[in-house]
Amino acid sequence: MVLDPADTKPHSDLPGTWREFAEQRNVVWIGGETDPLHRWDAVLADVTGPYAVVAGGPEAEVALTVAERSGRPPAVVLLVDPGADDAAPGSPALAANEAWLRRTTRRREDLISAGTDVRLVAASTGGAQDRVNAPLPLGHPDVVAAVETALGAAPVLTPAAEREPDIDSYDDPEDFADAVGVDPTPEQVDEYREHVEQRPGSA
Repeated sequence: MVLDPADTKPHSDLPGTWREFAEQRNVVWIGGETDPLHRWDAVLADVTGPYAVVAGGPEAEVALTVAERSGRPPAVVLLVDPGADDAAPGSPALAANEAWLRRTTRRREDLISAGTDVRLVAASTGGAQDRVNAPLPLGHPDVVAAVETALGAAPVLTPAAEREPDIDSYDDPEDFADAVGVDPTPEQVDEYREHVEQRPGSA
């Protein structure tokens, strides 16, 4: 779920930079003109598993508030320039973000303790690609890359097709071999069966 203060996506579509990402994950884009609290509840009605929230600029406050109040909080909240509303890229934006993070330390710690990770993943650091004041547009390629990296490091949010097969999820060595795409030798089959027999709870 993306909370965009500027509503940078084209009408009824996603920014082009997000389309490849959206081929692997469902993306719901909520623009700044939409009531995010109401839309959040509506979106969650169709969500059955864990989900993440990406929030830019002033929408970071909204993301924390809804995560605190929701009966189904997100697994992770990813922040982009959370305190740098209309700050110049570089030092001013980074200082504003740091001040916001200090101010929300307790809230973020409480969310983390409750099971919702909260991370700053992108900021207006300045340079040739930061040509507008913060917050960094959520359609910026750096934002998409940062979100993809952050979610790829969160096992609970990794799409099933991308997860590495778990050896302990298979009782038969041939099933595990099929899952990882290898042809085991007889010695490997024997070693696997020995591993299965040594699992806690095995007879």
